[in-house]
Amino acid sequence: MSMNQNHKVFFYCHHCGSPQESAFQHWTLCLAEGLKALGIPFYSDKNYWQLSPDHDQYLFAYNPEVKPEDCSIVIVNHHWMDYGKGFPKNLFRPDRKYITVYVDSLYGINPDLWKPEFKQFDVILRCHFNRKIKYPYNVKPWVFGISERILDYTDNPMKFNERKSNILWNYRVRGHSIRVMAKEKFLPSLSRILSVDDFVDNFNAPQLSEQDALLWKQTGRRHYPNYYTRLKSSAASACFGGHLEPPVWFNYTPPYIYLHRALNKFFPQSRRMVLQWDSWRFWESLAAGCVTFHVDFEKYGIQLPVMPINDLHYIGVDLDNPDATVEKISNEPNLLEKVGVAGRTWAIEHYSPVPTAKRFLDLVNLILTKS
Repeated sequence: MSMNQNHKVFFYCHHCGSPQESAFQHWTLCLAEGLKALGIPFYSDKNYWQLSPDHDQYLFAYNPEVKPEDCSIVIVNHHWMDYGKGFPKNLFRPDRKYITVYVDSLYGINPDLWKPEFKQFDVILRCHFNRKIKYPYNVKPWVFGISERILDYTDNPMKFNERKSNILWNYRVRGHSIRVMAKEKFLPSLSRILSVDDFVDNFNAPQLSEQDALLWKQTGRRHYPNYYTRLKSSAASACFGGHLEPPVWFNYTPPYIYLHRALNKFFPQSRRMVLQWDSWRFWESLAAGCVTFHVDFEKYGIQLPVMPINDLHYIGVDLDNPDATVEKISNEPNLLEKVGVAGRTWAIEHYSPVPTAKRFLDLVNLILTKS
């Protein structure tokens, strides 16, 4: 394969079904929006992501005249695999002249990544990446990121000094062990500084405009305009998520997978990593200019392509000493405003669609230079 600046990209997409089975492919959506802005042509095996309820136009548009072999990059995401399709036919054909990319945001460790067939991908972009896991060589850190939809609905946030002195602590899914720990260990102290807003929007279809209803359906019931309004007027948002697990220094396949499960009972909590840490909420909070609370990324091994700085772009909590964070906020009156403003600037600069697409193309070109 040779260096090619004039890329054409082919996406394999899962069809959007009911709101409960939408297979929301946010991470590839962000990438495609960036490619479109850069003028990089892309195609797909089916129509996906309808742009308006008034016309039958899609961001990912099927063109029967363009096949994967006509492109320089072919992308598969884990939803394609999850819905029983297996690998696309002839994806790894010996005479291929395209780069193969797998976008993986599956929860947990995902043992598939160690299987021989997944090592055929030129690169696997792994959301929820943790540096305490010894991944195969072709697995690179990636994230959910910020889509144009999120940018639109978090535009023109309130100035920080005009916001309510509160924190949104309103998860739809509450079973994450990190969320339970943060609520038990951190929230009681934090609530002495910030009032707590725990209202959760109902999963059932809300009263929405036609455009918002379309977005609600396609995002798998994750689009609530009132939620974005609350983000833009709140000082902070709790974005804790994931589970504590022992590190993985070995191939996550039998028999080692059973060793890892056994370690769960004995491995000290202070040295564990956090899995399933990434979320739409994390990026929505940053884009809205909220002070974004999560665990300390450095301590728990969380890895992004471009790392945020604790106490500058977000506030990372050490769950072994959560009171230290509250004390720091109390002692630095300007800290919250500084973090809210800087976090929004940092997130949009590095993780909105255009920088996401540029980072992707840089990675692909690097692979080509080594081919």
